[in-house]
Amino acid sequence: RLLSPLGGSRELGGHKGYGLGVLVDILSGVLSGAVYGDVLDRKALRAQKLTNTGHCFAAIDIKRFRPLEDFTADMDDLLGTLQEMPTAEGHERVYTAGQPEAETERHRRATGIPVAPVLAQQCNDIAARLGVAPLA
Repeated sequence: RLLSPLGGSRELGGHKGYGLGVLVDILSGVLSGAVYGDVLDRKALRAQKLTNTGHCFAAIDIKRFRPLEDFTADMDDLLGTLQEMPTAEGHERVYTAGQPEAETERHRRATGIPVAPVLAQQCNDIAARLGVAPLA
């Protein structure tokens, strides 16, 4: 399968990347009343050191568009397609959003969270002062 990139020349999907970028700017900047476009480059705002970063969060009821089972099956197919793509040079595999974090969480739940020795000692000192159990 071929996936169109979100940048580059118009023939290769550059206009899609531009449109996606503008949509993100509208939702997280214009809609939220925060800065948008090149506002951060405007001298007046830079002089005042304003960043005014905006965000947009959306909740989508998938069942209003299509059966949830069909959506889930298609998402599984898409993620499988992405993960089966050829890797970039020097990389072992393709990751999708959230996958490295989920793998790290599973590993740390099984083996524990690494803590620097100095931090562990500080925590244990505090635990001793409070009369609670130290870190294992």
